[in-house]
Amino acid sequence: MKKLGLIAISSVLALVSYSQSSNYIQFKLYKNVEFQLGQTQGTRTIELGTFSPAIAWGKNENFHEVQLLSVNFFSRSRAKNYSAGAEYSYNYSFSDDKTSKVQVYLGGGVGGSFASNYSEVFRGSTAVTSKGKYLRAHVIALPRITYKLRSNILLDISLPYKLMMYENSQLVEEDPTIPENQQTTTFNETAFFPRAFSLKVGATVRF
Repeated sequence: MKKLGLIAISSVLALVSYSQSSNYIQFKLYKNVEFQLGQTQGTRTIELGTFSPAIAWGKNENFHEVQLLSVNFFSRSRAKNYSAGAEYSYNYSFSDDKTSKVQVYLGGGVGGSFASNYSEVFRGSTAVTSKGKYLRAHVIALPRITYKLRSNILLDISLPYKLMMYENSQLVEEDPTIPENQQTTTFNETAFFPRAFSLKVGATVRF
């Protein structure tokens, strides 16, 4: 965890240093809606996500953006879980009139997240400890439209689509009644062009 913290702090300092050479910085707050199309009508789902902050910077209408996807932590006597995720994208302007209130972009980027959980339960008189670790990564295409409400306030609407998703999970169940070599299960899964997309609506303040 200490190494992850040092990496996160170093990344933030590098972004701040780089953004200082830009002409502008934008602070954003997004609301995400996830659509899972599924294979049938019964497997289609819509999930209203949480609000997530982001920072963007650039020297012209093209810009870089880093969005914090999630930070969660839960702890009690016999259960703990935590997770975090972030996403980077570069966004290129396709609008001919750079002074127009409406700007059209096409972006692309990468994202990743990790999660860990721990729980302890009793099966009869036997204490069983369960541990799970999850690493996820994705590549996205990101069409978006921005509308200038005021000189420094914009409305941002985008349709992120994950071109590729990868997940590595490791589940460990420390049950003394099960042989040790059968207590760990590992999965690796890669999906290309999944039947899922997002709608992201955000408010932007530009400095």
